[in-house]
Amino acid sequence: DPYATIRVKANAADLARPDQYEAWTCRAAGTRTQEARIDRPDDKGPVRWGWKPNTDVVDPATQAKWLGGGSLRPKEGWLALRDVETGKPLLGHRGSIAWNPYRRRFVMIACQTFGSSLLGEIWYAESDRLEGPWVDARKIVTHDKYSFYNPKQHPLFDQDGGKRIYFEGTYTQSFSGNPVATPWYDYNQIMYRLDLSDQRLNLPVAIYR
Repeated sequence: DPYATIRVKANAADLARPDQYEAWTCRAAGTRTQEARIDRPDDKGPVRWGWKPNTDVVDPATQAKWLGGGSLRPKEGWLALRDVETGKPLLGHRGSIAWNPYRRRFVMIACQTFGSSLLGEIWYAESDRLEGPWVDARKIVTHDKYSFYNPKQHPLFDQDGGKRIYFEGTYTQSFSGNPVATPWYDYNQIMYRLDLSDQRLNLPVAIYR
């Protein structure tokens, strides 16, 4: 989470077979969590990200560890979500991805961990591929000392061909440090509407090979 890094064919038989799942990863094919073998043709060649069977994903924490230790070179990391205004990296917590016909791209609504609140900051990002790269993002919802997590888009409620989208999340005092809970609303679901025609959501498009 919030990245789409695991896939399986859309049928019940494959869904029930772990060996049919593929991961979007830079691990060498067939390697698991305890192995740190990176898919690189040689010591000087570029890292190879791709869909691979029987191979574990690379989560943001593992990618950061490999970048810090030199196993991955700068700019070889795929999980590169960042604040479009400051360039500061974002640590995603949970999120929801859906195809948007108005933007003609995949849209991510994601919660941030350790932002200006522990779990109350919600970000918007776009990509022309489901697996990304997801790079520039803009904060669209903030909560002062309150939590709002597990955002989920509802494409069924889209209006004007996807120009206006809806997403919900869990609004709670938990994890926030706020001594006062909001009466009647605490630990409830809240729905937001987002207008994608807002020019502030015109984000740079990632360039990649």
